[in-house]
Amino acid sequence: MLTQAEVLTLHRSLSGERVLSVYIDGSAADPAEQRSWRTQLDHHLDKIRHSLDKTLPGEEDRLEKCLGLLSSALAGLEPSIGAPGWAAFVTSGQVHESAPLSSGTPTLAKWRTGAYLAPYFRALKDNRQAVVIVADATEATIYVHRAGVLERRDKIRAHHPVDPPQHMGTPPLPGFHTGTRGPTGHDMAQRALLKGRDRMLADTAARVAELADGDTWVVLGGIKKVTSQLEGELASTAPHRVITLPSLDVHASDAEIAAGARAGAAELRDAADAKRIGEIVGAAAAHGLGAVGAAATKYALEQACVRDLYVTDRHLGRYERDAEDAVRAALDQGALVEEVSGKAAELLDAEGGIAAGLRFRPAPIGGGARAERS
Repeated sequence: MLTQAEVLTLHRSLSGERVLSVYIDGSAADPAEQRSWRTQLDHHLDKIRHSLDKTLPGEEDRLEKCLGLLSSALAGLEPSIGAPGWAAFVTSGQVHESAPLSSGTPTLAKWRTGAYLAPYFRALKDNRQAVVIVADATEATIYVHRAGVLERRDKIRAHHPVDPPQHMGTPPLPGFHTGTRGPTGHDMAQRALLKGRDRMLADTAARVAELADGDTWVVLGGIKKVTSQLEGELASTAPHRVITLPSLDVHASDAEIAAGARAGAAELRDAADAKRIGEIVGAAAAHGLGAVGAAATKYALEQACVRDLYVTDRHLGRYERDAEDAVRAALDQGALVEEVSGKAAELLDAEGGIAAGLRFRPAPIGGGARAERS
């Protein structure tokens, strides 16, 4: 599956070509429903054939070549797809991308100049890496989860060097007298255990810092007292990117850990998106670096001052053409594009379903004022 940067590269490389963009929904669990995507896809392809503008020179030939390449790409797919979704972008000369998606999209096909990318961002938002740590007082296991794949990366154990007690239960050393009250062997062992645990958590936090760059979610599970301390250790490394899941315990299977990674990442992402949407709405209200609603966002895109663009599924469904134009314009200026969900989508739908953070404030419509940069 492509990254955000690779989607931008694909967009730019295909911007002037006729492209057959195909998406397949592989989320069906019922075997009978798993086969329905072929029927749905054939329906969309038939619509493309019937609506083809044959007055364009070579248009029919280009489409038929694309359909032949698509048929070859589909030949190896199982009815279940083997993933929540699948996408391909085909020109008359080659298949530029055909790969599973980490989340589902509706089955559809589009024939137009440039790749149809708006649905891809529905899957892309679930492709962000998450580091998962499951820990108790004796060990921490570190996993990396990305695009539906869970990989165990490291196991860090606590080492407890315990010196034998000097005199409790053994003959007193020379110079020892009964009036001295020293630590018991049990006390010394407990301190050693705590010291070993603290060292383990510090080492774990350091390892997570290596794995979790500024775009990575961090999901914690295990013993509550331990995860609370580890969350504190990670506060400076991954601010606002750490979540503890009480349901994720030390006996969790790999499948349960992967599910926890998805759930924790989704909750963190929705919280971060809601915060960002709130900032943009506030900035727009104060005539700052924010544009909210279709008209204001379109104008900001035309002025090439967009830093990040946010849309909702509802907006994409209702205004497909306009939404795709907005996505393409944002990619043309190197902006981040994201489809939001959850609380963030509720906030954004109340404001028209589309918004943008700005690099600088464009001049008012009609000109006059000089643009103000951040």
